[in-house]
Amino acid sequence: MNKELVINANAEEQEVKIALLEEGKLLELHREIFNKKLSVGDIYLGIVKKISYGLNAAIVDIGVSKSAFLHYDDIGFQVGNMLELIAQNQNKYLTNTCSFSRGNKSSIEKILHPGQNILVQISKEPISNKGPKLTTKICIPGRNLVLIPFSEKIFISHKIKNTKEKNRLISCIQKIKPKEFGIIIRTAACFKVEQILKKELFLLINKWKKTLSNLMKIPPVKVFSESSKTSCLLRDTFNDDFKYIHCNNNFICKEIHSYLSLIYPEKTNIIKHYKGNIPIFEKYGIEKQIQTFLGKNVPLANGAYLVIEHTEALHVIDVNSGMINHMKQNCTESERIDHVLEINLLAATEIARQLRLRDMGGIIVVDFIDMSEPYQKRKLYEHLKEKMKNDRARHQILPPNEFGLVQFTRHRVRPEYIHNKKYQELEVSPIVYVHHIEFILEKIIKRHKKIQLHLHTFVAAYLKSGFPSIQQKWLFKYKKWIKIIPRNSFKYTEYQIFNDKKEVLSSSYS
Repeated sequence: MNKELVINANAEEQEVKIALLEEGKLLELHREIFNKKLSVGDIYLGIVKKISYGLNAAIVDIGVSKSAFLHYDDIGFQVGNMLELIAQNQNKYLTNTCSFSRGNKSSIEKILHPGQNILVQISKEPISNKGPKLTTKICIPGRNLVLIPFSEKIFISHKIKNTKEKNRLISCIQKIKPKEFGIIIRTAACFKVEQILKKELFLLINKWKKTLSNLMKIPPVKVFSESSKTSCLLRDTFNDDFKYIHCNNNFICKEIHSYLSLIYPEKTNIIKHYKGNIPIFEKYGIEKQIQTFLGKNVPLANGAYLVIEHTEALHVIDVNSGMINHMKQNCTESERIDHVLEINLLAATEIARQLRLRDMGGIIVVDFIDMSEPYQKRKLYEHLKEKMKNDRARHQILPPNEFGLVQFTRHRVRPEYIHNKKYQELEVSPIVYVHHIEFILEKIIKRHKKIQLHLHTFVAAYLKSGFPSIQQKWLFKYKKWIKIIPRNSFKYTEYQIFNDKKEVLSSSYS
């Protein structure tokens, strides 16, 4: 799979947008705000404000507008050592000693009390009206290893299947690991030599020592900042599949070059500083994909579409086919059943992409087109699991239930990516509508000699106006003339596409 990273630094909007493309298709979209106050992975020296006895949690002041939330289950086993360390660094005596045992589940008030200083890490950013979620299970992530202070244990990624390599890595880490530190061996560490792992471990320990030096500051205060979003993405995903990194900001290009020099020096030549006059997201077709695929209705290649509805914790996705009535009239029952399965498989592929693209979390319910055959339901379920394999977020998928619904959960640590109001307003504008029609035409036009496009009179006039008109541009692009037929009876976003035999190839989702 060829992957590209396209980075758009916008000084006016004070943000960096990062697009991950796979075979030219938008797969992930991230946004980083300049001077953002907090991010997942940041470590704070906070103050316990109060204990919420009913929730068995503590409300912690970390210096941001919304108080943060620390649940009992997110307190690590080594919390006592951590509290002692804070007291030593601030020349204080620990007023209470605490024992912590999962086997004998206790209450948070036996561990923490109001006014107490505590070291916490952001595990989940503020979402909706909720404040950030915290953990005392501190970790400092690297590309190959994750450093866990206040621990002695060694963990290894379950994705490393080679038993011999697992044993080699564990043996290697046991040899180089200092006491009072735990280590998680990441998948990227597979087949890495000891020298590389030792060098990274040294850098991670230095980061931790720098964090400890900030414990003398007056809380609430940030004592460790996670790397930039770009560096984190490269740290977690970069491999040989990446062919290019395009960026329109020279400073970020240098930052990426510096980071790749550490983790993948042989690939620094793929970094390209974009200096063109056309906005970088337009140049690489990302703007068009955002407008087409981040709306409420998401088109599929065969004319079907998804309808995505959101609530705070629940997302509902409905699979629809604009051609389903036509299919029933022009094909056998066996062909119709196979075609329904084909639509559902295509929808499952797009749903897996949409979850990553929008970073949707919570409970997701998908209403696929009804299938009566058990083997089809099994095939759909296995296909969806396969397409979700590359999703880094934790998720669980259930088989289709008796109502034909597929339910699954997906964990997210940041607010869902929602394109700004500009795109929401464009959702029914001519340019977005034209992008949608062009997307459908690209999938159809190669298989048919003649195409007729029927749509509302005003839209037809829009496609024909100017020189060169959109209709003429399609001629240059596809080497075929697309006949446009105005229809007064159609709604503004309604269309139908016919071949030379007057068969409906696709229809609108209005």
